[in-house]
Amino acid sequence: MHIDTTLKQVIERANDLESRLAWQEDWLERLDEALITQNATIERLERLCNLMAQRLGEQRESLESLQYNGGEERPPHY
Repeated sequence: MHIDTTLKQVIERANDLESRLAWQEDWLERLDEALITQNATIERLERLCNLMAQRLGEQRESLESLQYNGGEERPPHY
């Protein structure tokens, strides 16, 4: 009788461990998918940020050249 009880406990424990392992594998797959999605989002945002920085620099250069060229011209009353 003692062996049957111990065997049942071992089987129940093994089943519990298998269940936990399956849950952890599923959870890891979900985390992996979330990480892949977040990485793609970060890469897209980095490209967008770089593009915006480039365009901002172009606008700054354009404004500086307009101010520089505008500063050379004298008003007509001089």
